Amino acid sequence: MSTSNETSDDMVEARGPGELVIILDRSVCIGAADCVALAPVGFSLDVAGKVRFVNPVAETDARIWAAARRCPTDAILLEDRSGKALYP
Repeated sequence: MSTSNETSDDMVEARGPGELVIILDRSVCIGAADCVALAPVGFSLDVAGKVRFVNPVAETDARIWAAARRCPTDAILLEDRSGKALYP
């Protein structure tokens, strides 16, 4: 069950654990799948090999951060609820 707010095909936003807001920039995703390996409750790859949300609010904060940091293209952006950029 996704809790995302899909605003376009390339930029997708969802509430994460705690105060995190997660934004996926699917336009830069290369399908490396490090995010899926590190946070499998939160992310998966779609049929095109692009990152998508599964259930990010049920994932741990530490795993979301690890997935964002490991992404080779910075396709996972993190903000707080006020919109302040946290990563990258």
